[in-house]
Amino acid sequence: MSLLHALLALSDPVEAAGAQGAAASHGEDPAEILMHHVVDIPGFLGLPFSKHLLFLGVVMVLVIAIVRLAMRGYQAGVPKGPLANAVEATLLFIRDDIAEKNIGHDGHKFVPLLASFFCFILAAALFGLIPFTGTSTGNLSVTLALAFISFLAQQYAGISKFGVVHHFTGLVPSGLPVWLLPIMIPVEIISMFSKPFALMVRLFANMIAGHMVITALLMLIPLMAQIATFMGLAMAPVSLGLALFIMILEVLVAFIQAYIFTLLSAIFIGMYAHPAH
Repeated sequence: MSLLHALLALSDPVEAAGAQGAAASHGEDPAEILMHHVVDIPGFLGLPFSKHLLFLGVVMVLVIAIVRLAMRGYQAGVPKGPLANAVEATLLFIRDDIAEKNIGHDGHKFVPLLASFFCFILAAALFGLIPFTGTSTGNLSVTLALAFISFLAQQYAGISKFGVVHHFTGLVPSGLPVWLLPIMIPVEIISMFSKPFALMVRLFANMIAGHMVITALLMLIPLMAQIATFMGLAMAPVSLGLALFIMILEVLVAFIQAYIFTLLSAIFIGMYAHPAH
């Protein structure tokens, strides 16, 4: 019934108020309706997997299909068509302005990983703006997996260049007094794990926040209609206008969050590939 309430809020505030009242009589409060649209749904549409897992697979297939189509647009190493040019421009931007600037001359090795981060996060965020779909990056498990992959790349950058022993011993600046080691070693270990933790929480929070705001704005219509019918009718254009504005803003947020996750991953990889001490 929760999805029905949101649909009624878009179509008829008076009827939505009645549905809201019926929900309240069954013990369902507005908070439950709000969270219904941002949390994962097990057994979505009767399938043996959840909503976020379903759209995670859809986005992965979509990204692969777009890249394969772009590859077909290459003729003698030259991109032909808007899709091939857009994909090449994106990859060149990631290589020149993100990977090589923050990792160094060996940054080209991490371009495939960084490009995968950028394209997947962007596609997942934009796809989640389509009605009746879901944003897979609004799931903490998905952002945890992305952050863990970034963490492995960070450690690989240091281990492949300095070896296992020198990589971990090099985390602590040389020449420190012995009495500072019990302080610096835990700090560096915490710092090692705080980087991917920050990536995980940042992406998750930004993806889920926009959807919660949009749903909360739409929920104002039936909530105000419960007070008085005319208040619900008056709130409808305001809520819809604000929700549309946030929806447009979410498109910009999708590009920003894809860029920030990719950029921070490159910065963290560069910190281990070229330590300052």
